[in-house]
Amino acid sequence: MSDKNSDQEKTEEPTAKKLEDARKEGNVSISTEVSSMAVLTTAVLMFVATSSMIGEQVSSLFETFFINSGQGFANKDEAMSHLSEAMWGIIGIIGPTMSILLIVTLIINLAQTGGVFSVKAIQPKGSKMSPMNGLKKIFSAKGAVELIKGFAKLFIVGLIGYYTVRNDVSTFVEYMVSPLEHSMSEMGSYILMFVTRVLAALLVLSIADAIYQRFQHHKDLRMSKQEVKDEYKQMEGDPHVKGQRKRFGMELRNKKRLDHAVLSSDVVVTNPTHYAVALRYEPENNNAPIVVVKGQRLRALRIKELAKEYGIPIVENKPVARALFATAEEDEFIPEDLFRAVAEILAYVYKLKKSQKV
Repeated sequence: MSDKNSDQEKTEEPTAKKLEDARKEGNVSISTEVSSMAVLTTAVLMFVATSSMIGEQVSSLFETFFINSGQGFANKDEAMSHLSEAMWGIIGIIGPTMSILLIVTLIINLAQTGGVFSVKAIQPKGSKMSPMNGLKKIFSAKGAVELIKGFAKLFIVGLIGYYTVRNDVSTFVEYMVSPLEHSMSEMGSYILMFVTRVLAALLVLSIADAIYQRFQHHKDLRMSKQEVKDEYKQMEGDPHVKGQRKRFGMELRNKKRLDHAVLSSDVVVTNPTHYAVALRYEPENNNAPIVVVKGQRLRALRIKELAKEYGIPIVENKPVARALFATAEEDEFIPEDLFRAVAEILAYVYKLKKSQKV
């Protein structure tokens, strides 16, 4: 069976069950380029927004460090206290940025996967640790695509860097011999321009990669004709599926079709809009009229529409319509206390039909 179901024969689109099973196993389409792009963009925006504040914090931290570095420590506890203070200072600088980047990464991954989490996807497998399988992945079509993406990013960054500085090479040479503070201040606009262009290019690349990954994921889940047949047979033999179909069939058989019910009635008594009750009277078979079908609001309107379509007389009688709806069930005789009122309605209908024939 496995020999027959080769990749060349997998021409059928994945079924809904196949897609759902893959999703449960954590096999979903995800683009690392989109995640990287989102994280990089967030990092750049945060750096631009908080660069001055971070600069002040770093300067303060270094000043404290160099001031204390020339002093001896009385004991080990004092040295550990200064080290702890320095560590907390570093955490205070990078902690908020790293936390936000982590949140952005989680949000992007959730957006791409739809919140899927599967333990099976992270379980260790012998095939994942096999050197041969690793080599196959490297030299596979997917490996080639990843290699092309890597070279494409390097080429894009280099090309953008070249076009950003090609007309200002002499200026950059001057920056190399200028004081560091002055050079950094002047180069800020170039750096921002370069980063903005790189981000724009990487945005296009990440969108293309997301489209490709979705296409490749769908292609990887394609099935052979035999796999589709096997899945159908499996579903046919599933007791749960069989039970659902049996219940659905019974509901269809037991559910009275509204149009047939109205068509078989002699008259429809209405409220006029809130209630509608269809009656049938067969003197040779029954001693009293039967409520064929009844409804209120939208169902009542539908009953009236069908009555007009099939030419069934519609009689507006609010008290009788309300009483029939409240006291009689479908396929039951009307209550005795409504015999007289319904008899008058039926007499009117028979008289109307007789006059129409004449």
